[in-house]
Amino acid sequence: MNDTPGPRIGVLAGYWSTNVGNAFFQLGAQYVLERAFPGAHVFLIGDQPGYWNVRKGNPPNALDYVKHLDLDAVVVLGPYVRPEMEGITGQMLRAQHRKGAKIIVLAAGMMQYDKDTIALSRRLMAECPPHIFTTRDTETYEALGDLATHAFDGVDVATFVSDLFPKVSSDLDPYMVVNFDQIPEPVIAPSDAFTGRVDRTFEFEGRAWCVRQPKSRTEWSYRKRAYPFLDAMLFRKPGPERIDGKLVIRTDHRYNPFLMLKSYRSPNTYVGDIPHSYLSIYANSQLTISNRVHACVATVSYGNPAMLFTRSPRAFLLKRLGLEGIKDRPERVDMDFLRREKAALVGWLGERLAETYGTAPARVTSPVA
Repeated sequence: MNDTPGPRIGVLAGYWSTNVGNAFFQLGAQYVLERAFPGAHVFLIGDQPGYWNVRKGNPPNALDYVKHLDLDAVVVLGPYVRPEMEGITGQMLRAQHRKGAKIIVLAAGMMQYDKDTIALSRRLMAECPPHIFTTRDTETYEALGDLATHAFDGVDVATFVSDLFPKVSSDLDPYMVVNFDQIPEPVIAPSDAFTGRVDRTFEFEGRAWCVRQPKSRTEWSYRKRAYPFLDAMLFRKPGPERIDGKLVIRTDHRYNPFLMLKSYRSPNTYVGDIPHSYLSIYANSQLTISNRVHACVATVSYGNPAMLFTRSPRAFLLKRLGLEGIKDRPERVDMDFLRREKAALVGWLGERLAETYGTAPARVTSPVA
């Protein structure tokens, strides 16, 4: 029995405390769907516990509650087709597909982009093909889009954070954000204030900056997910309170498991398990330097510059925003371009949902203020 006036659309969400960047695109997905189809009942539903340890999958005694819900559509996000999918979301997707729920995928991406991963992804998707499929990078659209009934080469729905949470000013001094919770924080400073070995350089606002990364510690962090916690206990030297005269705010996206020595090693650190203070911090950042893709996505969505330190191919989603050089230097997104892309995504999604559920689509002018 449907107790709601419109179609019931459940968005898989959760694991904010292990990576608050998840919240950015999950809240963005809810916002986009509500805007595209105002008559729907769009709500967040808890994600599978297998994401805590993807190699082991869902624990034997875990209730897969989403599998039992009466839904008109279930929404999955990001790189959902992955080798571990069978032990996490596979049973739920098959159950909902059998019951007639539409599979909606928003801001799809892949963990890797090699031919073997693409072949595996296609096999996994073929059993429960999406009705609606939007991507966050063109590479994923070209590799997988033909498997969906309706596909769209879109942008990451995390770019809507600036719409769902408008900027709130603070009385802090002008600041930059340094976000390194997966690898050790590098030494970063303008070249005229830098001493010692230089591993790389970049230019920002007409000046040369230098970077030195602790090489062996960085390598261990990439190899072992638990290493940053050990690193925090072995290397206690705090980072600087200011760089180039700007206050340094540090964010840690991984609140859980909590280790005070890791999170609060350096001054002016913010850690929490809800996203909105993070968004406010990035909205006011004069520069964000991070190893987290979604710290950069949030920052540029508010019109601010960001630079990404990562080896992950998931950075393709930033390339889709026109930020091809964000790994080499700080970049800003073209805000007019971003407004057009977001409006196109909302408009296209509204039309597809109207075709599916027989209701007129929302009138879309611009999704941003």
